Amino acid sequence: MAAVRNWLLGLLGVLFVLAAVFAAGLYFLVSRLDVRAEVERAVEGATGRDLTLSGDVGVSYWPVLGLHAAGAKLANVEGGRAPAFLTAEDIHVGVELWPLWERRVVVRRLVLQKPAIALEVDQEGRPNWIFGPRRRPAPPSAPAPTTPAAPAPRPSEPTLDVTRATLRQLDISDGEVSFFDARRGAGWVVGGVDISSDLSNLELPMRVAGEVLFNERPVELDIEVARPGAALRGEPTGIKLNIESALLTARLDGATIAASGELSGAVTASGPSLRQLAAWSGAPFQGGVGLEQFEVTGRLAIGGGRYDFTNAAFSLDRISGRGDFVLAQHGGKPYFSGRLQLADFDLNPYLVGQAPSQPAPATAGEASIAVVAAPARAIDVRAAPTQTPIDFSGVRAFNADLELITGAVLVQHMRVDSARLNMVLHDGKLAATLHNLTLYGGSGRGRLELDASGEAPLMVQQLAFSGLDARNFLTDAANFSNIEGRVDLNLDLRTQGRNQVEMINAADGAAHLEVIGGVLNGVDLGGVSRTIRNALRGELIAPEARTPFQGFSATFAIADGVLASENLNFTTAELRIPAIGIIDLPARRLDLRLAPRSPRGGLVFPFSIRGPWGQVDYKWDGGGAAQREVLTRVRQVQAAARAGQN
Repeated sequence: MAAVRNWLLGLLGVLFVLAAVFAAGLYFLVSRLDVRAEVERAVEGATGRDLTLSGDVGVSYWPVLGLHAAGAKLANVEGGRAPAFLTAEDIHVGVELWPLWERRVVVRRLVLQKPAIALEVDQEGRPNWIFGPRRRPAPPSAPAPTTPAAPAPRPSEPTLDVTRATLRQLDISDGEVSFFDARRGAGWVVGGVDISSDLSNLELPMRVAGEVLFNERPVELDIEVARPGAALRGEPTGIKLNIESALLTARLDGATIAASGELSGAVTASGPSLRQLAAWSGAPFQGGVGLEQFEVTGRLAIGGGRYDFTNAAFSLDRISGRGDFVLAQHGGKPYFSGRLQLADFDLNPYLVGQAPSQPAPATAGEASIAVVAAPARAIDVRAAPTQTPIDFSGVRAFNADLELITGAVLVQHMRVDSARLNMVLHDGKLAATLHNLTLYGGSGRGRLELDASGEAPLMVQQLAFSGLDARNFLTDAANFSNIEGRVDLNLDLRTQGRNQVEMINAADGAAHLEVIGGVLNGVDLGGVSRTIRNALRGELIAPEARTPFQGFSATFAIADGVLASENLNFTTAELRIPAIGIIDLPARRLDLRLAPRSPRGGLVFPFSIRGPWGQVDYKWDGGGAAQREVLTRVRQVQAAARAGQN
């Protein structure tokens, strides 16, 4: 054991002596060279930028064995925004000793400690990270030296040939990298840059790996550049990029043009919250709910402050689909544009302010609507309206210009089987044109406008539906299930308010309704028209009572939430029942006057249906008192509706 111990001690001693010899030799070689001037001259000649070493220059023993320079500053381009392209507290150059005897530098490792690198693109799109050798002035046509030529350096004053230098590894410790695009007036800064790269040849692949700190969150990077030399010359080159962070995991395999900072290629990206990612990147969503777990795959092109996705599959919350779209910034908000094809989804969570908790299926076409909680209907003929504020913050969260093709969509209690629409959203103002809607066995089209930029949102609807299942449609839309048949509906409505009560009270416009070949449930109008005493009997106004009809139509004027018509008309096999009436949504009251006639035109029995919903009275109106009262109110509403249109 003693022999082994002595052998190890002897080996350590030899290694120590060799290290001391190498250190002394390095000091001897460096001390014979004007390192500061030679390094400044070589870098300036290679990059075309002035290099200043304001601190100590000498031998480095740690973290590398080689050269050391403090206070380095590499100039920016002329007219650049930052005062310097690169500053560094310390630069350590790890070199091989033997080539120094030949005045040649073989750099094994370059360590930049606390560097600050300022990347910029000017108004013309020119980057500041493209370097070129400094041009030497042209020699005079007729040399006429007036001073003697400088003597050649003596052997005791050797120069350092750094132009023959090679680099094997580059490390950046505790650095900062900033970027500013003058074309957009925007940029970013990352700090805590701790990265390392392996580099053997500028025309061979280079790998960069490490960690940076962006907006106080760590991000792990793994980058492979196919031809670093091409990137430095502003030429296209292949790139593979991996990003790992708490909010984003991304992979990109493509190409980059260093002269413009553009990237393109196949991408996969995912994260737990798009909302948090947007806020972290500096473009937060303003209010609303949802926009959490996301995933996207496809082709991506990054440039000019925008992200272009083509042939992309995506999922967001419980929404999934495919399409071509662009993500950028507009007015400090996320901005989406493009064409998307969406699978089935439920809008209700966003309307009631309760974001869905489960992610969407991975692929479009496999999605199914997962009902969370249906909000109150815009108009509910059975339930009283509420003063609960309606949350429209979702339309203020981002801007968009999209063409959407959807599968089934749930909105409140209504289901649209499919639709195509064009939507523009800007600062809380939404305009949507709807084409090719299929719903309730029929079709629809129209236009929606919503201005939620102010305190009291303004809504405009111009919709036309045809061939709908009347009972299912009116049940889901207004909680009114008493009519069966096929319905055509035209609606032109304008309203404003912060809650359901205000929206109903402010409703103005017009509507036209036609139902073909149906049944009115809950009342036998023919029986009521024959005798007022029968109207008081339960079987004529009970839930099981029915009025089959061949057709029903009505045109309504709408003012302040009140619907008025003087051309209501039922047609049954036995009777034609013209009517006038008022449907007062704010007061939840019905006032109708009906005048049933036989097919030959004879008067059968005029009567009125008046009172609060669910408590109406049926009365004979032979003297026409109800007719006069209802007609007066109808004319008032019609006049108010016309005034509201002007």
